[in-house]
Amino acid sequence: MNEQVFALDIGTQSVTGVILLKKGKSFEIIDLYTKHHDERAMLDGQIQNVIEVANIIKDVKEHLEEKHGPLSEVCVAAAGRALKTVRAEASVSLNGQPITKEEEIKHLELSAVQQAQIKLAEESDVKDYHCVGYSVTHYRLDGDIIGSFIDQIGDEASVEVIATFLPKIVVESLIAALERADLKMKALTLEPIAAIHVLMPESMRRLNVGLIDIGAGTSDIAISDEGTIVAYGMVPVAGDEIT
Repeated sequence: MNEQVFALDIGTQSVTGVILLKKGKSFEIIDLYTKHHDERAMLDGQIQNVIEVANIIKDVKEHLEEKHGPLSEVCVAAAGRALKTVRAEASVSLNGQPITKEEEIKHLELSAVQQAQIKLAEESDVKDYHCVGYSVTHYRLDGDIIGSFIDQIGDEASVEVIATFLPKIVVESLIAALERADLKMKALTLEPIAAIHVLMPESMRRLNVGLIDIGAGTSDIAISDEGTIVAYGMVPVAGDEIT
């Protein structure tokens, strides 16, 4: 049975709900609905009025529920002009024993993210930031870049990541708006991370390419080079300034 996924794009100008079916490693969009904010409840991608945003989310949710049944969990992407990115890495000794499970790789990735959190905490002017997503830049086996660790034999495996952080208030206001709409956050990522996974396959990342998602309140930026993502960014200059 294919898994149904409910996702929300909570933008500065509007909220879009999408119903997808997960088929293996791909997704099929089967329905979507967009509703514009009645008031200016968002500014530069951040929630200014939780109640107003929650009401729009609830309207979108209830519209989609008419066709697809009850929706209780949602995947969302966050944005914000106060984005911070940190590079970090973690390694583990293999002692000639290969990694055989994806869970082991995920654990190593999360160890690298923890190192990024430690680096960020060491900055005296940074407080109360939450990690909202990360991208792996390289896997290395005994110092050499490798595509996958599975069943590879070596002495040391390491992973490099770019971790992204937004202020606690941005994440918590998003959670509060979802809870008021009777939704639980199932997954959270950063908007340019979500965009680049859809629009820029790994085969294109060998090129030095910039992806810019121009919304109403923010422009989300991702840069690729040499087969990986090398930078993320957000600027509060977007469609509102154009129109």
